Amino acid sequence: MTRQGAGAVFVEVSSRAWSFWRALVDTCIGLIVGTLYAFVGIIVVGIVGEEALSSLYWQVDLDPLFRASMGVFLLAAAVLAVVVPFVVVAERFAALRTVEAAARENPDAVPQRSLRLALQTPPAALLQTTGTVLFWCLAGLGGIFALGVFFTEDLREDWESWVALLVIAVLASGAAAVRRLGRRLVERDVARMNMQWIRWKRLVPAAEKSDADRRDAAMRAVVPGWLTVPSARALGRIASVLLTATLISLAAFMLSVFMRQQCRTCDPVYWDEPIENGIDVLSLTSGAAIAVCAALGILAWVGGVVLQFARERALTGWVADGAPRRIDVSLVGPLLSGNRSMVRLQLGLSAAGAGALVVGTGAVWADWTAMDARTLLLVAVVLIAVGFLIGCADAPRSRRERQLARDALFPGDVVRVGDETRKIARERRRRR
Repeated sequence: MTRQGAGAVFVEVSSRAWSFWRALVDTCIGLIVGTLYAFVGIIVVGIVGEEALSSLYWQVDLDPLFRASMGVFLLAAAVLAVVVPFVVVAERFAALRTVEAAARENPDAVPQRSLRLALQTPPAALLQTTGTVLFWCLAGLGGIFALGVFFTEDLREDWESWVALLVIAVLASGAAAVRRLGRRLVERDVARMNMQWIRWKRLVPAAEKSDADRRDAAMRAVVPGWLTVPSARALGRIASVLLTATLISLAAFMLSVFMRQQCRTCDPVYWDEPIENGIDVLSLTSGAAIAVCAALGILAWVGGVVLQFARERALTGWVADGAPRRIDVSLVGPLLSGNRSMVRLQLGLSAAGAGALVVGTGAVWADWTAMDARTLLLVAVVLIAVGFLIGCADAPRSRRERQLARDALFPGDVVRVGDETRKIARERRRRR
């Protein structure tokens, strides 16, 4: 429940339409991450298997699977590069309509900082940029291909080449139309955006002061242990150790690759003993270390999601009575501004589904019978769909629980981790 009629106030703003598109954007982010992880995993397993476990690697016959999966990765990367910007544009338009509806309902309401940051530029600006990038990429590709057609007799006499040029020209024209549409929409929405920006600029300081006054007037409360144990510093140290170990393992792995083959077109280099065995050992141990770090990272991620979920539920139970209390705002900041535990779960499920989708499709393309590819593809689709549904279902509860915490703790304009640094960097660029 929001504090209606209390002057400028921070409000958790949401709507069904925006929640749907926000969940779709998060799903796309998970798909991008999972596709990249699948690419890295294929490279690491392929090199380790070929260098250090060659007999087992060729016995299982993983090479056709990995080659086909790399083709799937390229196709998936191209599809995501085209589709995701349009999904983000739709999400930004839904966000704009949501804040406009909230402003009509309560003119003194200020949306959460994450939503305001998402609307720093008109939603169609990304559409214009997407059209521009697609146009020049297609124009460059078409120009290179046209040179090949005009100066190569075989291509010039092949009708498929002219069809391909025609398709590229049509796609480039579509990209140019998208760019023009984005420019017109930006010009159309300038007044709408200015109205919101001016309103926020006027209301944010007043809402900050209002929360600060209420927080100072409230009774100081003892912070429950579940907010401080384990501390953010301890969790950060664990993450730093895992990241350092992973980087060292990757560096050792890349060293073993470089010692074997100095460039992509170079012939493999074979060394005298014991360097030859040392390269195999380095490749195997670094690959195993990467796998161990990945497993520990997954465990740490699962533990982090569980811990955050427990803290979210406990915070909601603690502030459910609505009694005002004063605590250190930094302790609840991540729970009010960062990704929810269910959103993090959604990202993880989508990433796992994307990886399974790449490998499963590669197995189908390569007719690789050592694995039930259809079952893997079904699991991948289920993981992605379940992740999306979790993200959609958590949106109403997220708004309700975060608003309860705002009404009881008066945290002000909660800054998301990294937002302040980016804000300072933008201001410095503007001064230049």
